[in-house]
Amino acid sequence: MSKRIIVTVLLSCFVAFAGFWGTGMAATGAPGVTDDQIVIGCISPLTGPIAMVGVAIADGAKDYFNYINEQGGIYGRKIKFIAEDDKYEPPTAIASLKKLITRDKIFACISTSGTPITAALTPSIEKEKVPSFCTIAASSIFYPKPPSHIFSFGPYYSENMIFNIEYVLNTLGQKNPRIAILYQDDEFGMDGKKGLDLAVSKYKLNLVAAEQYSRSAIDISSQVHNLKSAKPDFLFVTTIPSHSIMLLKEAKKAGLNVPIFAVANTRFEQVIQVAGEAAADFYATEYTALPNEKDAPSMANLMTLWYKKNPKNTVPARYYILSHVNAILMVEGIKRCGKDLTRERLIQQLESMKDFSTGGITGNITYSPSDHCPLSAMRVVKANPKTLLYEPVSKWGYPTIKTR
Repeated sequence: MSKRIIVTVLLSCFVAFAGFWGTGMAATGAPGVTDDQIVIGCISPLTGPIAMVGVAIADGAKDYFNYINEQGGIYGRKIKFIAEDDKYEPPTAIASLKKLITRDKIFACISTSGTPITAALTPSIEKEKVPSFCTIAASSIFYPKPPSHIFSFGPYYSENMIFNIEYVLNTLGQKNPRIAILYQDDEFGMDGKKGLDLAVSKYKLNLVAAEQYSRSAIDISSQVHNLKSAKPDFLFVTTIPSHSIMLLKEAKKAGLNVPIFAVANTRFEQVIQVAGEAAADFYATEYTALPNEKDAPSMANLMTLWYKKNPKNTVPARYYILSHVNAILMVEGIKRCGKDLTRERLIQQLESMKDFSTGGITGNITYSPSDHCPLSAMRVVKANPKTLLYEPVSKWGYPTIKTR
């Protein structure tokens, strides 16, 4: 073979290889970033007992990314969004993340869901150095030292619980109430119980019962029976939406007629819709604006995106709102990187974010290398079975007891 033919073949191979390489990676060398695309993954329970949570998570991010793409993307790069189903099972979530990293070559991950899920994913996220947001604010994930590549926002579940208890003591004026707790037997549930334990110690409260359940439980009647036997004045819970519905129905059936206070994760309109009148004395904390709230300008844009695909008589679930905010934060961080987008630059830009406004959907967001989950103000909201919506019953504020 002549030298000219050899050179021609080598050049052809190089051009072909360069073209193939260009389809998956830009000049920056960042996985999932090309000249015209940024690949972002999502892991949420799209099927299973809390699919209503997972679908809301995926849709909240997807709708905002589509909105950005319609405006031309970020420096000419469109966002390719890939959602994977974790079924609310840690092993499935780990397999989903592996697929997103190895096959889909994602640049970042948006809205990993659930405390046990995020806890299971954290080692792999850290090892692969994938910038990630999660829709939970659990102290077990972020405190005392946050993972280098995971971000969120909002009060920890322990702080949610303390805020609920302080509302009962200070706003409702209860002097020495008999209280009880029901919590899920994992990192999520224990985070809420941590807050209750701190409040019991600080305020010398009378804790008359503490019951737990498995996240795969299909019946909690025995726990409700035990709670009723303890005769509490108030019940505080760290439950996922499906088990909140189960609890409300079982409590009504058993005659456990006391106010029930939940942490923010279960502030779901579907809880009211399914539980009906059983939700008449159901409260929760919340640290985002409610759908259609007029004091939050960005909520109007969120609702416009929601109504593109949903009937006018519906409202987005809180996880749609949380995921939407996560997407706002990730897009802002990517924009601040300029055209030279790398994972390291995104982390640096997020950690330098100060008093960033989400347009009133949340309080201003400030990150730092030592704080990837800033505390946001919250308030107590109450379910209204007539309107099937939640209504604020307290002012915005913070818990008095410090946990961080």
